[in-house]
Amino acid sequence: MSRAYHKGNVAEDLRIATRRILETERLEDLSVRRLAREVKVAPANFYNHYGNLDDLLLEIAADSFQAFRSQIAHISRTSTNRTEAWKRIVFHVVNFARHNPQLYRLMSGHVQDAWACPRYRLAAGAAFEDLMALIYGYRVFAMTDDFGPDDMKTLGDRVQLGYGLYAMLCGLSNMLALNGGIKSFALADTSQDSLAAFLNSILDAFLKGRLPEGAGNTA
Repeated sequence: MSRAYHKGNVAEDLRIATRRILETERLEDLSVRRLAREVKVAPANFYNHYGNLDDLLLEIAADSFQAFRSQIAHISRTSTNRTEAWKRIVFHVVNFARHNPQLYRLMSGHVQDAWACPRYRLAAGAAFEDLMALIYGYRVFAMTDDFGPDDMKTLGDRVQLGYGLYAMLCGLSNMLALNGGIKSFALADTSQDSLAAFLNSILDAFLKGRLPEGAGNTA
């Protein structure tokens, strides 16, 4: 750490300690007692800032979604077309999941009933809104639309393609980061260039209509 803990901001120090632990350990290794010990405060002091461990984790997840939104905005501004932008987003998320698997799990709904947390819900929803705008090239919907349970089918119909691409994004990230890693899928060279080429070939199969060609004629 570049500075001493709890110089007037225990809540921030708890977030920093949590992120540091998650760089090398699993979410299951966290506890209130351990985090309090890390930042040198009494365990009771933890509850002056967070209702429980899940509240802290959801704050960190919301922070991560905000950072993801900044990356989406940067990629949108600096890509020549939406296909390029989507490929860069996929590469970014897969890389993020590879290097930050526990944060990725946290963003993906590790905490039960995460959607009940207002800040998590708004941050995750806004990131999804931005992602759909990148895919479609325009703002498909806004969080201020305040979709309720009865409106979800309408929303699903409006972004059906977006849901499909989002599922692909999550599937690739899970496959290459969480479920055994790249080597389990016979990708011996795990360099950034090789990973980019691997992802590019998969995405081209879908985005450029090469899937039938790759699958062969099964008729």
